[in-house]
Amino acid sequence: MPSYQTLRVRGRTFVVGDLHGCLSPLQSILQQVHFSAENGDICVLLGDLTDRGPDSLGCLALLDQPGIYSIQGNHEQMCSAALHNRPLGMFNWISNGGNWFYELSAEAQQQVREYWLPKIEELPLAIDLFTAEQLHIGICHADPVFNDWQELLTALDTYQAQQRETLIEKLLWSRKRISSATKSGFRSGTYEINGLDWCIMGHTPIRPTPFRKGNCIWIDSGAVFPNGYLSVLEVGRELHCHQASL
Repeated sequence: MPSYQTLRVRGRTFVVGDLHGCLSPLQSILQQVHFSAENGDICVLLGDLTDRGPDSLGCLALLDQPGIYSIQGNHEQMCSAALHNRPLGMFNWISNGGNWFYELSAEAQQQVREYWLPKIEELPLAIDLFTAEQLHIGICHADPVFNDWQELLTALDTYQAQQRETLIEKLLWSRKRISSATKSGFRSGTYEINGLDWCIMGHTPIRPTPFRKGNCIWIDSGAVFPNGYLSVLEVGRELHCHQASL
């Protein structure tokens, strides 16, 4: 499994909340903002591309489009566990929206196993990004685990075996920081990730988005759930959040 990817952007930077098969809202937003990979724009997906929504395969196909990048989320982890027949893998995936795969034809299932599964397993766990304005952005699915971004990157490079598994589990699943942020009425160092201008995360549906605490930003607005919508954060010297519903 890869650790992290470093990106240096010459155009605009867009970061997309958890898709969960909701392809059409993303297409609508990218058309609205005149997204152009040719002009150096990039679009970073926060993981959880599939499950629950109407077009999981269409969201996987984004991985082959120019200017589109993605990290792994916990749903990519569940997909991998299920398709490698790990204990309870299929049960956990179906319980969390993975039934779309088992409703595919045998031929389509084989394509997912042979083509898309290796691609999602090659996705980085975090993205270390520098915008055209030289803002330093950390992107991870659930939580950066540490209060220092470089400490996370070093851990991803050096941790082995059980220590690495525990790190990845927190990176993809933890809700400790955002749970504290939604209950706390004061600003704390817990919400300042050293070494970054912004740390952008998804995983936990919250509205309205973007939800900000310190330099932490959460943008999963529950696109697949009732009254939810997709949030796409345009990151520059100013932040602009573009939103669309199914």
